[in-house]
Amino acid sequence: MDEDLLNALKALAARRKEPMAVVVRNLLSRALAEENAVEGKDVITDAVRRAMRDVLKPVEERMAKLASKAARAAATSMYLNTEVIGELGKHNVLQIYEMARKKAVAYLREQDDDL
Repeated sequence: MDEDLLNALKALAARRKEPMAVVVRNLLSRALAEENAVEGKDVITDAVRRAMRDVLKPVEERMAKLASKAARAAATSMYLNTEVIGELGKHNVLQIYEMARKKAVAYLREQDDDL
């Protein structure tokens, strides 16, 4: 133990009017308790994270599958719509598609008071 630390312990013991051994023992006990609390918190945090990951993993996978199906359905619908517009004799299919897409985006951005 270096001299500065020893002097600080002696001064603390004098202020508390306790033997230096008691002061050192109390400081060490408190430091060990804090260290164990931090380690315990880390263990609990890790356990909670693992449990949440285990619970959420199937939900994440299901959401990914639903998003994939929705994207395929949207792409199929878009393709089908452009084909039908073309079959109806419209030659400006891309312009019609772009206009519909812009209107759809505007519609989705609108506030929906019913939700």
